[in-house]
Amino acid sequence: MGAVEGQRVRRAPDPVAAWLLRRHPKLLPTFAAPSILAMLRARSQIVDGMVAGEVAAAKARGETLAYWSIGGGFDARWYRLRPLLMGITGHHELEDPEVMAFKEQVLADSTFAGHWNGIRRDTAKERQWALPPSDQPVLVVLEGVAVRLGVPALRDLLQRLRTQVPQATLILDLPGMLQSQQVTGASLAVGSARSRWLSASATGAASLRRRQIEHLGWRVHDDIWMSARPELRAPSGVAICAGVEAFRLLRLKAMPD
Repeated sequence: MGAVEGQRVRRAPDPVAAWLLRRHPKLLPTFAAPSILAMLRARSQIVDGMVAGEVAAAKARGETLAYWSIGGGFDARWYRLRPLLMGITGHHELEDPEVMAFKEQVLADSTFAGHWNGIRRDTAKERQWALPPSDQPVLVVLEGVAVRLGVPALRDLLQRLRTQVPQATLILDLPGMLQSQQVTGASLAVGSARSRWLSASATGAASLRRRQIEHLGWRVHDDIWMSARPELRAPSGVAICAGVEAFRLLRLKAMPD
């Protein structure tokens, strides 16, 4: 989630992310080009704003609100937004057992351990992710999950969540470099056709149509599209600003039966 300045990637201001990357640089994948890192940073900031808005709205209505992060990996929203999230009834993380075990190990002796110990942690294999049934308001964040699951398994998860938490609000991202049967071309990874610079609708961001989302039991409240931007260079050829990959952010509300 580092900011990009020319060819230099500045590490994220998130102190937990910075701490983890200093000690475990291999957590940053080799394919994390500056354009991907810029997309991750922009996406995270918008999701933070959506989470803040949902928490504030629930408080104004006098409602209790549980928060679930599913497949968030090493995202540290639990620390970054801790003053805001202190007002919710429960902060949960659901993650793959191996990822969670490593996360617990590296954070156990850190200065963040006290905050991390306050998070309720659950584990399950990716294709088995599910929430305990609840009729109470729940905020679910699925940031980065589409890449991990793929579109068919993501649809299955959305359908399960609609049944398990019928009072849920769901925040979901669909990155441009997401392989999808809905988009022309076998792969939409970085380095694919230049058409991805023209419109996010020519990328994996279009992998779920509104009609499909509604068929799964979700009403679309926000549908934010961010088109890709190529790298900007000076006439000399020196990089001025890295590009940004396309992505899409959705805020969904479970539809009544």
